[in-house]
Amino acid sequence: MLVAMNRIVLLVIGQLLWITTVYGQARSANPKFDVAANPYEKIIQDTMAGKRTAKFLINFKQPEVLNDYFISSPCADYAQLSNTRIAQFNEFVDRFLNGSIDGKQMAKAEAEFNKRGVLAQKAEIEKHAGLIEKQGTFTTDANAPIENLICRAKGSLQSIKSVISYLVAVKKVFPTVQGVDAVIQDGEKILAAYPDNKSLMALIKQNKSQ
Repeated sequence: MLVAMNRIVLLVIGQLLWITTVYGQARSANPKFDVAANPYEKIIQDTMAGKRTAKFLINFKQPEVLNDYFISSPCADYAQLSNTRIAQFNEFVDRFLNGSIDGKQMAKAEAEFNKRGVLAQKAEIEKHAGLIEKQGTFTTDANAPIENLICRAKGSLQSIKSVISYLVAVKKVFPTVQGVDAVIQDGEKILAAYPDNKSLMALIKQNKSQ
């Protein structure tokens, strides 16, 4: 009976190792995890203003941040990936603005942006600011390593960086949109308050002590 149990244990371990290997390979093969991949590279290669502008507008969104992976330490790779996507997004916007543009499409899109305003971006910054401030206060935080809580806060900081980069781009692309500067300033204040791991650790320790 002991032999049979050992075989079962070995079988379970083998299956877990297989799942981990397959998952790791699938993730490494996915370009969203590849810091060398550029999701914007092929979007504005068209020279015709109409197609080029349409593709740009479809893809004019906040740079992706993989928040679901900022849950445990280490998370430096995901922060680096996020910063790379932000830099690629900035280049994408500049390259578009330096090429042929369909003025009618842009005017229509700008009118839509003016209707929506920046309330969604303001709310996103406020949400992530709240998550940062609460790290160490949740029930599940009691036994969690502080490094994990720092990573979760970093995920929110990267999201705020992404919102800021998007709004800076909105100013360039649609300069008549109102309220952009105030939301950018709100985000920059949060980033300035938590510039490094030391500042996040101090916040979390204080929250845990209360």
